[in-house]
Amino acid sequence: MKQRRSKSLLLVITYLAGLGLALYCESHELHLIFSISLSFTNVILLLMLRCFGNMYGLAAAVLAYGMSITMWDKPYIVILSLLELVAISLSLTWSKRDRMLRTDALFWLIIGIPAIFLTYWGLYHKVGIELWLLITISVTNGLFNVMFADIIWKYLPKRWLRPGISFRNEPLFFRKVLFHIIIVSIALPFLIFILNNSWSSYASVSQYSYKLATSTANSIVKELTALRQTKGQPLSSAEYQSYIQGLMDQPVTGSYYEIAITTQNDSLIASTHEMNLSGSSRPYGINSPHRLDQPDFYLHVPTYKSRILPVQGWSEASYVYKMPLNTLDALQLLICVPMKHDQELIYKHFLSQFLILLLFVICGSTIGQWLNNRLLRGLTQLATLTTDLPDKLYTVQKIKWPESSIYEIRSLIHNFKYMSGNLIHMFQDSLKNTQLLEEQTAQLLQSEKKLHHLAYYDELTGLPNRLHFQEYIKTLGLDKPPDPPLDESSDSPAFAVMFADLNRFKQVNDTLGHAIGNELLHDIARRFTRIVSEQCKVFRLSGDEFLFILHYEHISDVQQIAQKICDICEEPFEINGRALYMSVSVGISVYPFDGDDIDIVMRNADIAMYVAKEQGDGLYHFYDSLIENQREENMRLENELKNALLEEQFKLYYQPKIDAITGEIIGAEALIRWLHPEHGMVSPAKFIPLAENSGVILDIDEWVLEEACRQNRSWQLQGMPHFPVAVNISARHFYQSNLIPTITRILEETGLEPRYLLLEITEGTLIKNVEYGVRMMEDLRAMGIHISMDDFGTGYSSLSQLDRLPISEMKLDRSFIQGITQDSRKSSIVRAVIELGHHMDLRIVAEGIESPEELKYLTKLECDQLQGYLFSKPLPEPKFTRFVLEWDSTTINAVQSSQINTSESSA
Repeated sequence: MKQRRSKSLLLVITYLAGLGLALYCESHELHLIFSISLSFTNVILLLMLRCFGNMYGLAAAVLAYGMSITMWDKPYIVILSLLELVAISLSLTWSKRDRMLRTDALFWLIIGIPAIFLTYWGLYHKVGIELWLLITISVTNGLFNVMFADIIWKYLPKRWLRPGISFRNEPLFFRKVLFHIIIVSIALPFLIFILNNSWSSYASVSQYSYKLATSTANSIVKELTALRQTKGQPLSSAEYQSYIQGLMDQPVTGSYYEIAITTQNDSLIASTHEMNLSGSSRPYGINSPHRLDQPDFYLHVPTYKSRILPVQGWSEASYVYKMPLNTLDALQLLICVPMKHDQELIYKHFLSQFLILLLFVICGSTIGQWLNNRLLRGLTQLATLTTDLPDKLYTVQKIKWPESSIYEIRSLIHNFKYMSGNLIHMFQDSLKNTQLLEEQTAQLLQSEKKLHHLAYYDELTGLPNRLHFQEYIKTLGLDKPPDPPLDESSDSPAFAVMFADLNRFKQVNDTLGHAIGNELLHDIARRFTRIVSEQCKVFRLSGDEFLFILHYEHISDVQQIAQKICDICEEPFEINGRALYMSVSVGISVYPFDGDDIDIVMRNADIAMYVAKEQGDGLYHFYDSLIENQREENMRLENELKNALLEEQFKLYYQPKIDAITGEIIGAEALIRWLHPEHGMVSPAKFIPLAENSGVILDIDEWVLEEACRQNRSWQLQGMPHFPVAVNISARHFYQSNLIPTITRILEETGLEPRYLLLEITEGTLIKNVEYGVRMMEDLRAMGIHISMDDFGTGYSSLSQLDRLPISEMKLDRSFIQGITQDSRKSSIVRAVIELGHHMDLRIVAEGIESPEELKYLTKLECDQLQGYLFSKPLPEPKFTRFVLEWDSTTINAVQSSQINTSESSA
């Protein structure tokens, strides 16, 4: 806003400055002679007309000429200058081309000259040299004003003009520049010559008239002095009149001078012309006298009420010389020299000069035009010929080059010829290159198609890949805010994302090779394409992971497609004459019900797919938020396991093992517990699998081994009974090569004898690699460490391998103990396992005993060791120490007796 105000203020200042300059030019005209002058006001007004437009330019013109007539008493003929501006402004408005000079010439021919002629005729009813001079000077002044304004406008630097001033940035033509140079070179010196000549002529006429008047006055004074001396007394008015009347009879004086004698109050005494004697009693005054350079010498111009033309009154103008008559009291002599005797001669002189000026301008224009034709004909033809020259050369048009006798133009034509030849060669090379580029473009288009296919389609299966899937998701407009969730029964824009993953595909690659795996993926993808439709799209993300996008109307459509995907693998795949059976698990997540973002929906579908795998092969599963909560909790616990170990959040609890015959405590099992600072006690069944997956189980096992050995050695040093402590070893740690070195180090650091350490290994540990497991256990057994098979009967161990295992005992899982007294099948299995173990010289440990009935029955079956809540829950070290110290071996007999008494009383 501030910048706009400054621009507006600058425009106003510029406009006012131009208006002030126009008023100054109008009030200070360049006078020639006899009120004939040159005015340059229209030069300023024409520039304002071009800069500020017609409205503001004409407003300035009206103001300037209005003040000229009203304030400075200029003749009304200046209205022609205002009309001249109006005509030029109309020309600039109606015509797109700049024709100011032509318009001005037509104005003076049609309006200006007839107006001056009619006005002069109406005033004087005659045609004289004065009229033709007035017309010539007016027309010349008007034309030269327009010409000079045009020249100034053409060469005015446009960068000086601020924004807001209207102008058209037109090019300059050399012929017009040459014309301007010729006109200025002729007009300016000639105008200076005319001005100087006019002023010198005026000075010569004034000097000549002054000399005539003074000589005549001196002669008259001498004669009047002589007459008075002869008479001896002052002359009367009649004598003065008689004397002056006698002067009229003289040929020269009577026709050339006007002589009068007046008093000091300008009262007429005598005059040479009778017409001035009427009213002799009134003073003889001099109207509008102008004192000249000489003393008592004046210019007298009669004043007219009507001031239409500038020359009015000058035909009766005269020089007046006043001289006092010293011989007489209070009388003065006036000698009037009329200017009409010299006026016509001066007018003819000035008219001839202005006509010569116009003739010179015409001749200069003609010469300039001839020079233009001579110098610029070849250049103009060359400019016309070279217009769109590349197109002419490209279309093989025949070009006829112009000729010129001027060396520079001829050199320029030669250069253009040479350049045109080079251009033709360049065009020919360009055509060849264009053809080559077209061929390369065609190849690039083919390559682009191939690259597009490689970029957006899987090379192995031909299915759209992950990048294609990302582009497809963009077309669904998921970057916009999601709509509110709709009912499943409504017609919604929802779609389902289904993750399909092959089960045990890695085994195919590992056993049969990647070539067979690739063929299998190709065949599976071909079967998946049977499901593809406008509503259902399939993508291969990576490896054996496939993604389906299904736009559905009812949720039952999703279930049908998911079942089709699972049924795809029912028929075997024939690869190289071999039948392969595969299964696929599918996880389903629905947008926007299971997430308002595609990444969330895909993550949920992946979670659902893993749940489907856990449920079995060839199944599909819909995403459930409870699954996500469980996974988030597991992930959080998995991330906190490492810190839990560093911050000593793990504690060891000990559960005693009772000898079934003696009732004494003969051992303990070390069980890890996690005391979480926020969630409290975390079950091992929850965090142990997480530790195995993350690998933290190795550090946990090492800590448990070290803590159990340290605590057992501490009990021995305290004088407590010596018994082994059982420690569970994870399957992942069992197959680590550093297991034996780690155990050896711990035993050495704690000082515990190997026979007091019992390692418990599950059946699942051995199923991965039986041979390695047997060698590992033999090495441990050689160290003196006892090994127990934990949870016997829950795994997939082969009985044929059992006799190879160097173990010391077997532990019956709680699942076999629970309900053993009521279930005959369970009791038969337990009896068979105990007998099998005894035949193999193995101790049998029953864990999870919670009732006296179970205790009595297992004792009856000759189970060697007992463990369970019936005796004690897992206890922290202080409580376990107190429990061992306070244990009575007869307690087990009391428990059995109470059970027998209870049975008899109930019977």
